[in-house]
Amino acid sequence: MQEEETESDILARAQRAIDDGDFIYAKFLYREALAINLQDIAARTAMHELRGKFPASISVLDKIRFVFSAIKLLICKAKRSYDQVINAAENLLDIDPSSEFALRNILHAAYGAGYHKLAIFVSQKVMAMGAELENLIVIAQSYLNEKIFDQAAKVAKEAMELDPASEEARDILWKSSVEKHMNSDVALVTADGNKRFVPPKVDAEKIFIASHSSRDEQEKKSGGKR
Repeated sequence: MQEEETESDILARAQRAIDDGDFIYAKFLYREALAINLQDIAARTAMHELRGKFPASISVLDKIRFVFSAIKLLICKAKRSYDQVINAAENLLDIDPSSEFALRNILHAAYGAGYHKLAIFVSQKVMAMGAELENLIVIAQSYLNEKIFDQAAKVAKEAMELDPASEEARDILWKSSVEKHMNSDVALVTADGNKRFVPPKVDAEKIFIASHSSRDEQEKKSGGKR
């Protein structure tokens, strides 16, 4: 009796297909791997990379398929079914690899599902199209969640250039600075320009909370005493 093929076996076959230049077969194999494990981020990322290997022609039938897949995506999005949103968006990319609508929805669904590496991968294409504030916040937070602090801060600053008053961008910038330096004694400059001493092995979450609510309360108390 033949043993059932495992996910790792399929991924290995897909890599051999790529090495042989058979990108269409490799893509088919990655879909097989995702049928076993829908959360296989390596397989999803590889599929996105493969989309640039062969052209997509958009026929009338493709356009009809695109519309139906887009409708399905919006329904899944309303239900917050993130995996299904990603699947629907990937179907759109099969028809039109340059679809901004599909790429932006993959970005947000991947972030919502906690697939931060996938979100980061897709973000490169989204930013090349001219990312809006909402997208930059998601990208910066994804970098922060993956502990890529310099890039998180860089994208957060880009978000603040679009909206200097963005609290989310300022929070990400602050947290990325704190977490990057949390194992050393260092004086940090916060987003509002104030300096704060951070002791070693500090609890970044507590400092993050204190940097806003507690600081405001202390200022009110000190103001009241005067």
